Amino acid sequence: MKITACKIYKFSVPLTSQSIDPHTGHRMSSTTKTWLFLKLETDAGIDGWGEGSGEWLVPSVDAALRAWFPLLIDQDPLQAEALSEDITNRLPWKGGPVFGTAIAAINMALYDITGKAWNVPVHTILGGKRRDRIRVYDNGGVSFESPEQAEQAATRAQAQGYDAVKGNPLETRMSPMDQGAIDHSLACVAAVREALGPQADIMLDSHGSPTPELSIEFARQVAPYRPLFIEEPVKVGSVEALQEVSRKSPVPIATGEKLFTIREFKELIDCRACAVLQPDLNHCFGISTLVEIAKLANHEQLLMAPHNASGPINTAATFHADAVMNNLLIQETSAQYFSLFDHYVDHDMVVKDGFVQLSDRPGLGIEVKEADVAQAPYEEMAYRQYLHADGSWKGW
Repeated sequence: MKITACKIYKFSVPLTSQSIDPHTGHRMSSTTKTWLFLKLETDAGIDGWGEGSGEWLVPSVDAALRAWFPLLIDQDPLQAEALSEDITNRLPWKGGPVFGTAIAAINMALYDITGKAWNVPVHTILGGKRRDRIRVYDNGGVSFESPEQAEQAATRAQAQGYDAVKGNPLETRMSPMDQGAIDHSLACVAAVREALGPQADIMLDSHGSPTPELSIEFARQVAPYRPLFIEEPVKVGSVEALQEVSRKSPVPIATGEKLFTIREFKELIDCRACAVLQPDLNHCFGISTLVEIAKLANHEQLLMAPHNASGPINTAATFHADAVMNNLLIQETSAQYFSLFDHYVDHDMVVKDGFVQLSDRPGLGIEVKEADVAQAPYEEMAYRQYLHADGSWKGW
């Protein structure tokens, strides 16, 4: 079997929820989400699909993939890991989100072809599933614009089948040390806990921008509400700052969506700088790398909660990787994106009682509605404004 053609579809899907900075009035998120689908065709009539939907990265990922098409044509797609490594090894630059996302799209598509050719799901190729269903949470399930909106959003997510939700604390801060932002976030968390009850899980994502001191104080005050973890409490780049927060926080710390290579994750794993790792399959060079990171983390008894803010192909691929992990805690999904999946793919991913049943369909378990995808509009995502009261950037 040989690869005969490579095709790219990039398009925008509408978003219903918007984040507005209460102080500046600026929109903090786009009105659309950009997805990129990669199709690999073969001379055996078997097609494979991957996804390269990096946020604000799609034009760069598109360019990288098109430059690599000559490296894919006439190659054996059943050599999924070897072919992905071959392209990576040809690049003098080994990391970064653009290359990581482009390689991930190829890697997914190759595994999809292999599973279809062997008539088995990808999790079988990876060594066999450890679970029959994947526990999930809604990453857009909680708005922290007000306690009332937080309660309404959490209740809505619960009605959609979720028993775990995530919100974004400390985003209203107007200075590096803002007790008012802590108070506001605590009120929102309290409303969510009251709405969902004691058994539901709450995750808190501060997007890697607060100071360590602000995150530590917030963790201390929010601990009575028993969040499952606080995500990205500090900027990426200082392992020492992350370790300090992890040591002092009574709430487990999670991080990893802005890291891409095994070497970057191994640095955190070796010193147990956090409790939970969150690599994104769409950015960390694909299924092969995500599974390897999970194995390394398992040796040091770290848990996995992979990041996922992409479309249906990446979501399906991540579930297959999750299936073979010994140390999976929970998987990030989006109720908002799930509601769009049916428009673009045929799939069997359904959230029920906080879980998604693992697919046993061949390959990734999805079939792309190519004609619909080809007609979908495309527009660039808008960049956000994210400022302190004095006009300085507060992070992202």
